[in-house]
Amino acid sequence: LGILAILPFLVKGALSLAVLRAMRERGLDVSVAFHTHSSHYTPDPAEDFAAAGRLIDLSDHQGPSGIEALDDIIRERRIGLVLQIGSPWAYRQLPYLKERHPGLRILDTLYNKISHTQNHFLYEACFDGVIVESEDMRRYVLDCTAKPDPGVRLIESGVDLIHFTPSPPTPRPPGGLVVGYVGRMSPEKNPLGFVELAEALHARQPALSFLMFGEGNMAEEVRARIATSPASGVIRYEGFVNDSSTALAQLDVLIVPSKFDGRPNVVMEANACGVPVIGARVGGIPELIEPGRNGYVFAPGEYDSIAAVLAGWASDPAAYARVRTICRAVAEARFDRHRAFDTYEAVFREFLALARTTPYAAAVD
Repeated sequence: LGILAILPFLVKGALSLAVLRAMRERGLDVSVAFHTHSSHYTPDPAEDFAAAGRLIDLSDHQGPSGIEALDDIIRERRIGLVLQIGSPWAYRQLPYLKERHPGLRILDTLYNKISHTQNHFLYEACFDGVIVESEDMRRYVLDCTAKPDPGVRLIESGVDLIHFTPSPPTPRPPGGLVVGYVGRMSPEKNPLGFVELAEALHARQPALSFLMFGEGNMAEEVRARIATSPASGVIRYEGFVNDSSTALAQLDVLIVPSKFDGRPNVVMEANACGVPVIGARVGGIPELIEPGRNGYVFAPGEYDSIAAVLAGWASDPAAYARVRTICRAVAEARFDRHRAFDTYEAVFREFLALARTTPYAAAVD
């Protein structure tokens, strides 16, 4: 039996696609379906899935034909497991799919407490399980569910420790650390909060400079805010970067000022590159940061505390060098994505095995 993953659109660098590619490499039959094209994010053409006949464009099936299209896919490709990965459209199809194929196994993936998460609980009767990445999200699902056993599977994501590696430190002028933001330009990630923080830090430590990388529906608002900022001379917005390791190589410190978040990859990527992280006290971010070792956890508005940490690193290069070494050690001990892939594979095979034990498996033959 195969796996059908349904995404709203395909974004370059998305964790979901990295997981699905890894599962194909491990011998699972994975098809990827999408139904829209994002105007805010760089698309992933998914040529590898297309070449294998495993890429499905559902954009012509936004109306009642959607369930028929999915029904045909499930029968023709002998799908035993459906992965719902952030698609608002797919939620509306799931009750019909489950009615037609009671033995079909359906898993949801919830990264944080916003966006499509409300839909999960509206349609949770359709799901056989839900994948979360953080203990914070595991507790949230258990607190909100109406099911005796929602089938929560905690899979702590990781990063490619071969690709993300420390770069040689760049010489800086005294006190001249480069502080950065790498992420989506969207409200929950709080890029404007980073600009406000940069202004406050610049007033306290003029030698600091600031870089921002990313794209999203707030991009123009962020550009305009920087242009009128009193710190505009030290804040540069570089926009989309094809590889986050390229951005991280230019930073001494990463700031993650999110208002809401799950288990952001960029924290782990930064640590793997030897870059300490100052993150907000939200979602799964505190689970990633060991204060005083690979970074610190503060509210974005705790300007004095953040400034004190940066001043300490800027004034003591040897201490900062030790922090870089510790960051890499933490990443090697905790953030290797191959462990996450092992767990994803085990979970997917578990639910495929359940599908095989029902009359459903014979029905799709």
